Amino acid sequence: MKTVALSLSILCCATSLILSGPVQAGQAAAGCSVVDVATFNNRVHIHCETPVNPCSLQSGSCASLPKPPTYVAVELNSAMASTVIQLGLFALTSKHLLTVFYDDNAGANPPGCNANDCRRIIGVVAH
Repeated sequence: MKTVALSLSILCCATSLILSGPVQAGQAAAGCSVVDVATFNNRVHIHCETPVNPCSLQSGSCASLPKPPTYVAVELNSAMASTVIQLGLFALTSKHLLTVFYDDNAGANPPGCNANDCRRIIGVVAH
């Protein structure tokens, strides 16, 4: 439990830094009710029920996006991988909502992340 609390604190601070810094082209966010969390030999992913309130952050504000990804993923060797698993499992077991920040460019996807329904994770916040 202490690990989850520490991870949440660190991630909230990191997300604030992401959002307070210059937004890069393709950055987006959506609400995620977690369906499952998975680890593979090349990535970890969070599967969201139909994501809510997807928006592009490129303009500095939230501009609506038509179709958010149902999966968000990061490479298994990423520094974020263990935190993504912890926050995903926390949200899954406690029924909390996540806000996922992701790169909306399918070309930036990690291995195994399908272009039609998955995007690279930039950040995750548990609520």
